Amino acid sequence: MRIAIVGFYHETNSFALEQNDQPDAPVWAGEEILTAPELGSYIGGFVAAAARHREVELVPILAVNFSEHRGGLVHAPVFEHYRDRILQGLWQALPLDGVYFALHGAMVAGAPYTDGEACLIRSARRLLGAHIPFVATYDFHGIYTDWEVTEGLVPFPLDTNPHLDAHERGAEAAECLLAMLAGKLWPVTRRVYVPILGPNIGQSTWSHDPQEEVRLPLYQLNRLREDLEKTRGVINLTIQGGYGYGDTPDTGMCVIATTDGDPALAEVLARRLARELWARREEIRTVRPIYPVDEGVRMATNHEGLVCLVDLGDDPGSACPADSPVVLESLLRLGARDCALTLRDPEVVLAGLQAGVGATLSVELGGKVDRRFYQPLPVTGTVKLIDDGRYTITGPTHGGAGREITRDQFREVDVGPRVVLRIGDKIDVIVSQKETGKDRDFFKSAGIVLEEKRIVVVKSNQAHRASFDPIVSATINLATPGVSTVDYASLPYQKLPRPIYPLDLDMTWEP
Repeated sequence: MRIAIVGFYHETNSFALEQNDQPDAPVWAGEEILTAPELGSYIGGFVAAAARHREVELVPILAVNFSEHRGGLVHAPVFEHYRDRILQGLWQALPLDGVYFALHGAMVAGAPYTDGEACLIRSARRLLGAHIPFVATYDFHGIYTDWEVTEGLVPFPLDTNPHLDAHERGAEAAECLLAMLAGKLWPVTRRVYVPILGPNIGQSTWSHDPQEEVRLPLYQLNRLREDLEKTRGVINLTIQGGYGYGDTPDTGMCVIATTDGDPALAEVLARRLARELWARREEIRTVRPIYPVDEGVRMATNHEGLVCLVDLGDDPGSACPADSPVVLESLLRLGARDCALTLRDPEVVLAGLQAGVGATLSVELGGKVDRRFYQPLPVTGTVKLIDDGRYTITGPTHGGAGREITRDQFREVDVGPRVVLRIGDKIDVIVSQKETGKDRDFFKSAGIVLEEKRIVVVKSNQAHRASFDPIVSATINLATPGVSTVDYASLPYQKLPRPIYPLDLDMTWEP
């Protein structure tokens, strides 16, 4: 059996300025797809499960990961370029018995495409025909069309947020595809759209703190989901968080149910879980309080132990430039001390590299990419450290490495040159050229001893939790400005379906 593997991965923030307007995204081809750590655990899980069957021949085609590049819109010509490369690879690989797609699910492409994944799947269907089975893995924050998951392929989205089950979903997709090819399984999928728009921080399905975990609405709903998934004939049942910064007609949460040849059962289970999800919408919105910046900073300075301040509005995982100095400005103005932050500013990195360790720098920090929400902050600081940005993530991390980490899960990364500026009263800012970190190893590798700090600031929504929740005494979410703001009403949506909660608080809905 010849099974093709295709990767097409992007989480598009429709409001981000840094867009994919050139065909220069990171690409892996052929056998390197099977071993590239950048492609995550989805493909690894699929390959591991498929390898248990000697008759399977894996045919890796092409993997494109826009998310490691720019987070904004994928322009139509760029989408067409990579779509055509994938289609050409599939055609050249014929004959094929099946195809596995490693997708994110929230790609937004320029007109006339909008839903990038659905358009790719539709083109692949036209090329290969309806008789070849397709399966796909998806992120928890996918945006789905009915055709894509009910006719185009069999979906296996993540169940967890922060994401820990990528390997399991890849393996599940492989076992399903092989059972379909053996004539033992006849999957049928139903999707129920639920008009809820985030917020991501309220969509956590687990926590390192057992007391917090049991009160999370999606933790509780996931327990129900797990019970329903045990129903005879069910292949997969999942709650999806959606992606609130992708401006599409399908943006919102949903429930996806797949059964073995029983569309009525899939419909019943999806509707039941959708009703339960809708009933908990207010809890999802409010379970984790969000504070104005100054109020959150004051709370942190008065708290015992290490506190994590979360810069929600400038999350690079949601395609923000990660160059907002808003939290730093508040820390300095309010007299905070013993803090660690991260901020992206290639100009300041270059100035630090030229000045050298020990030099005093007066610079305008941040605000170089998107000045719609904030401006550069004038600061004077000492260059405390310079490094090349190469370090090892030892976990736990968002995206596959769970609560118990083994050495073979360690991951080497390169975030580009970094300079640590010490400003004010032992406020250390890791200024990076390419990426800011959401794991504690990012700080450790830059010489930051977190045990000496009172406050650590991360630009994130969910991704920091796997790493920081076990070591901080409190996490305070800040209503910071940026294109990952939790103030959805401030974003210029054009295609978002209305009414949708919480933009329309008084709306009623039935699945």
